[in-house]
Amino acid sequence: MAEGDGNGWADCAQGHRHWGRHGAAGLLAAAPGPDGQASVLLIRRASWTQHAGTWGPPGGARDSHESGAQAAQREAAEECAVPPGAARIHGVLDDDHGGWSYQTLVAAAADAFGVLAASAEAPEVAWVPADRVGSLPLHPGFAVTWPVIREALDPVTIIVDGANVMGARPDGWWRDRAGAAARLYHGLTALASRGVTELPEAPAGAPADALDRWFPRYVLVLEGQAKAAAPDLPDSEGVRVVAAPGSGDDTIAELAGRLRGQRIVVTADRELRRRSQAAGAAVTGPRWLLGLL
Repeated sequence: MAEGDGNGWADCAQGHRHWGRHGAAGLLAAAPGPDGQASVLLIRRASWTQHAGTWGPPGGARDSHESGAQAAQREAAEECAVPPGAARIHGVLDDDHGGWSYQTLVAAAADAFGVLAASAEAPEVAWVPADRVGSLPLHPGFAVTWPVIREALDPVTIIVDGANVMGARPDGWWRDRAGAAARLYHGLTALASRGVTELPEAPAGAPADALDRWFPRYVLVLEGQAKAAAPDLPDSEGVRVVAAPGSGDDTIAELAGRLRGQRIVVTADRELRRRSQAAGAAVTGPRWLLGLL
């Protein structure tokens, strides 16, 4: 294993020649614009590269020791100076050609951070409004996947009704509610790291299997005695713990209406389901989540 050992041509089962001996990956970062419309970060390929003059996400060959996410983030930094941690990856689309694949890592940023053309391979870099992407001369591979990716640009947040989910698992939670909350938190942390292959409710306009893997952010809402665990459960990349100041249902309904992107509330409580849906969130029962933990 060596840095740069992915550079080189590879042939796929479809008879095409691609750059990247171990496959390739790119980072498709999206950020909300001032009008609420999403913009995506794209580069224009240099005249001497394959598919010269076309637009697509920053990306390139994967080295043998890299994951798709590592390669995509490295390429984004090299080609347009994307700072570390500027966008959180929330999904993966794997365009598999048979023996060679291109992974698009779909990511969300809080805002359109500053970028620059940092590589001779990409002489132009821009944040492009999503509704204008289709009018550009696109890289052929990106042109095929863009209609699917566009419907999955919004990050997904799973809001977990801690009391309801703990109550659906007969593991003695009532004897130690703080301990049960900690077990649920650690299960969510592991799940956030490995992702899910299907969501219980797809983002509006997107099929449930639009992406090959989703990495939602989880918000675990605790109330009552379970809140005693909160100080020992730090926020992580994929999980945030909220100790409800009063009713857990009130906190969940407020989050369901306020958080950005697609929200999915996990609860079996009928009234909370109604309130969450009225706030614009989708709803699923604890069985879906418990089946993944």
